[in-house]
Amino acid sequence: MSLTGTYHVYLGFWTNWSFGKVGGATLTLTQRDGGLLIAFIAIFVGGAGKSFWRIACFILHRMLSSPRPEDGIYHQTQAILRNSDTAQDAAWSLGQVIWAWRVPARFRKPFPRLFAIITLALVISVSFGVAGVFSSHITTDTANEVLLTGANCGPLKGDDPAVSQEAYLTLFEPLQSKRVNLYSDYALRCYSGDLSQDDEDCNPYIQAKLKTTVDANASCPFSSNICKLQTGNLIVDTGLLDSHTDLGINAPKENRFQMRFVHQCAPIVTEGFSAPFKANDTDEETMRYYYGDLLLDDGGVNYTQEMPMLDSTFDIYNESTYRPVRSRPRADYGINVLKAYSGSPDFAETFSMFTPIQELHRDDADVMLFFLSAPDISFLNVTDDPWFSAHREGRPIASDYHDGTQRTYLTDEPAAVLGCTMQLQFCNANLPEGSRCSTLTGGFDDRVDITEIYQTPSQKTMFRWAADVFQLGFFSISGIVDNMGVAALTARQGLNTNRQGPLPSNQWQLEVEQWVGASLASIQGTFVEMGNGPTPTYQQFRKAPNETEQETICKSIKIVTTKYSSFSVLGISLILIIGGLIMILDFSLEALVDSVQACLNRRAQKKNKSTSFGTYKRLEWEANATLQLQRLAHEHIRVGTWKNAAWSHPVTERGEKLAVIDARDGERPIYIPPHDWQGMHSSDSTATDSKDGTSWGAEKDSVRQAFEEGLRKGEELVRELEQQELRRSATFDSMDEIVKKGVKRTDTSATLVGEITNDKQESEKVPDVPAIPGGDWDVQTPTSETMRVGDDVDKKAT
Repeated sequence: MSLTGTYHVYLGFWTNWSFGKVGGATLTLTQRDGGLLIAFIAIFVGGAGKSFWRIACFILHRMLSSPRPEDGIYHQTQAILRNSDTAQDAAWSLGQVIWAWRVPARFRKPFPRLFAIITLALVISVSFGVAGVFSSHITTDTANEVLLTGANCGPLKGDDPAVSQEAYLTLFEPLQSKRVNLYSDYALRCYSGDLSQDDEDCNPYIQAKLKTTVDANASCPFSSNICKLQTGNLIVDTGLLDSHTDLGINAPKENRFQMRFVHQCAPIVTEGFSAPFKANDTDEETMRYYYGDLLLDDGGVNYTQEMPMLDSTFDIYNESTYRPVRSRPRADYGINVLKAYSGSPDFAETFSMFTPIQELHRDDADVMLFFLSAPDISFLNVTDDPWFSAHREGRPIASDYHDGTQRTYLTDEPAAVLGCTMQLQFCNANLPEGSRCSTLTGGFDDRVDITEIYQTPSQKTMFRWAADVFQLGFFSISGIVDNMGVAALTARQGLNTNRQGPLPSNQWQLEVEQWVGASLASIQGTFVEMGNGPTPTYQQFRKAPNETEQETICKSIKIVTTKYSSFSVLGISLILIIGGLIMILDFSLEALVDSVQACLNRRAQKKNKSTSFGTYKRLEWEANATLQLQRLAHEHIRVGTWKNAAWSHPVTERGEKLAVIDARDGERPIYIPPHDWQGMHSSDSTATDSKDGTSWGAEKDSVRQAFEEGLRKGEELVRELEQQELRRSATFDSMDEIVKKGVKRTDTSATLVGEITNDKQESEKVPDVPAIPGGDWDVQTPTSETMRVGDDVDKKAT
């Protein structure tokens, strides 16, 4: 609902005082930019979740690391912890490990070993997934509180001398009628029944409706002899409405105010306060009501209201029954309202419409009388409502479409009277109990200084401006009815031509509650319209602020809208700070731990201790990296000249070709060196055993491994001999025995070397050792290695 066109919303940072100075820091963006920010936050939370999992993996990997030989489950678990980027990937991979190692039963059961890690991964995954979803709650998808700029701020004032009478009559008064109808329509939608705060039909106000307390069994608000009912009357009390939480004036607690409205209504008796009247110059008889002198511009009269007498004969119908025809004019209700203000005598006489009699006089409240008439309306049921009372039997109605007739009833008297009072109270919640509120009085009582509850001049100025805005834009229930006329009656919704459908016995109370709702909606709308300012057509009626305190209120109006997005700066900051710290820790934790361990190792070395803090754990973490596992696989078959072997990104010499996968055995692929791949793809060098399908390349690998093992054992023997102290008395027989061992070793090695060197596709250079015929040992011609061993022994013997 808007009378001001497009709302001028402030974009940027501001403070929503509903949550305090820190928690209320708010950022307002357009809907498009807000969507981008929400998407970024969700992605950021996902990234933080990934980093949190990597931290958990690092800690788990270090905790589980063991320098002892372990089984395949251990090594696969460590590899998964080292290389899984997300918790859900790790949980899935570990689940596959459990499935793969489920048999045979002789192995250690994998499920108990991996259950805790999988559970942790799932908890982290779900937690950050939920956090990503709820991170969007730094704003709301339906409606957001936003702040108006206040650039065009100002209430509308129709009595400005600078405004011409024509402009007042043709622009201002029609605008007021439009406002009243919009407020009444809003009350029908949003003040009736249960309503969600997020209902788009009840934007843009901070509160969809202002809460009220209804007492439908109240006592008479006037003298007891003038009320039709001593109980069963109505009180509608708003309680204290807060300027910030209810009216949307965004301000800290010290600059807020509270207001309270109390409406009391009761049906009024007419007997003894009405009399027929017939003027001398006419035969028409009327009914006059005497509830006080009517105040007119040219003087006054001694009665309050005059209504035509009821016509019970229906002279225009000469039939015992009548049929509704198209030419019959629509019958409708009639309603008139009179209001008397409380205040000083001069004030009351100047602004009141009548002077209430003693039975209706209230010095502490404004008094309103509502006169309801229903000429020519036929009620289809007896109506016991004291204001719509209809018990007189009317002519029955015949239908062209149904047999029989329908009995009807007419109102009991020419006009029924409803009397109401309105009281207003202002409070300052910052003052002590007992002195914080003004007295309950009429809405515009000039005898009460409502600024006395504020102490500083600045607060008084702000409150006076707010009170002026309220008085210029507020519509009391009498103003609602006066502007809308019979359209203010909800009973008309059941009126068809001249026939009124059934009405409940408390219809008058429902009407009053609707009027109060429209009146409260006008309070809500007044401050929003003031903050946004009028459209160019009505700029001539705008009362602009001229003081700093007034401008402060102008720039403090909040509304609720779905066209903009407001975010909690505190919420965004917490997400970015916590998530950023997690990401920084993820990137720096490994280096930090390694630095601490290196420092501890240096201290241990200075103290001549052999303690090595975390060296194996660090190396296992690096070795389990994806690229390091790849390096180990290639280097194991002596392919590639590797650098950065202790870093997660090892490299080879420029241009080196690495191993390829031998896919001939689909169940067990292995790496093979490049030269084997070339030989395998050469038509003249490929040979495959018809029985087991192995190639010469595989046999050659086995021979090379045997050769290397022989060399290793020979070298161990030499080192053992060099370390022993040979006695000078050693005989040459012992020397011969040692030489023979060397010759035998050389014989075995030379035989293997001879076989390998005969291969045209040799991949490595082997020692050039001459072959020795099997069984023909020539101790006088030893190999170079046995000679070196013999020489060393000879020197020691000498």
